[in-house]
Amino acid sequence: MQKTDNIPLETENKVLYDALSLTSKIHSPADLLDIMGLSMASFQNVKGAHGYQDRLYWESISIHYNGKEDMGIWLELTGQGCRAFESYGNGDYESLFDLVLFNDTEMKITRLDVAFDDHTGILDLEVLCNDTRTSQYVSKFKDWQVIESNKGCTINHGSMKSELFIRIYDKAMERGFTDGRHWVRVELQLRRDRAKAFVMQGLDIGNTFAGVLGNYVRYIDESTDSNKWRWDMKPYWADLLAGAMAIKLYVKPGAEYNMDNLENFVYRQAGNAITALLQVTTLDNFQNRLKERGTVQNPKYLKLIEKHGRIKDENIVIT
Repeated sequence: MQKTDNIPLETENKVLYDALSLTSKIHSPADLLDIMGLSMASFQNVKGAHGYQDRLYWESISIHYNGKEDMGIWLELTGQGCRAFESYGNGDYESLFDLVLFNDTEMKITRLDVAFDDHTGILDLEVLCNDTRTSQYVSKFKDWQVIESNKGCTINHGSMKSELFIRIYDKAMERGFTDGRHWVRVELQLRRDRAKAFVMQGLDIGNTFAGVLGNYVRYIDESTDSNKWRWDMKPYWADLLAGAMAIKLYVKPGAEYNMDNLENFVYRQAGNAITALLQVTTLDNFQNRLKERGTVQNPKYLKLIEKHGRIKDENIVIT
């Protein structure tokens, strides 16, 4: 298991893309890999989904293909896939979005998750959950939920089946941090037309996020005005929207793959196999076979080598 508390403490709030799904009828899987700067990544061929027979998969990035003639291909990035795209590809979401908008009839964004991460303590989830239960808010949604679990309190506005869904939860608790850090995530899950509308705004990402969030949900203080949408926002909600609006540029968080992950994989997952092999072959043969393996180095390992430097030793000559 990853040592989560070794991950550096975040001190600034940010807005990030946390899922992206799009389809294209004019590109091949190789085209998309080239566009994303991931042509050198070690994608594996696995079984496709939702009518696609095949899929290329690597680091939570999937490209589904070989569907029916009119299905094209389907690119799917989870949150981890977005971080991998940022760290090991070009991370150029803007070019992807422009490509979709320019080829509007052949390409569609089917899902886009945009999240505001509160690391500075703007939101108190206990207060927010109580204000939700007692209807101290206005919303364009009919549905709402407050869910208590061992991962803390989660607030949902809207339906997950609709084109816009809002989720607020304790990201630090979800990730298993035990060092007391504050990390509350406010997430917009946008589908189809709502996703397209978001990327078409042409504004700073923070302005767009705050505009959408404030248009659909506001936590408010009671007033005598008959129109609740004119009531003053609760200070924490006003601070949240102002904090999002202050974020002008999308700063790509990137992946968290580090030496702990690498050592965990080598020693815990592959350790038995490596130990057995070294007992039936020589170290020289082992190193030579690694050098002759004929595979392209994974970009995430190249990043680690770049970050930590290459150790030169007379007994370690693998490249």
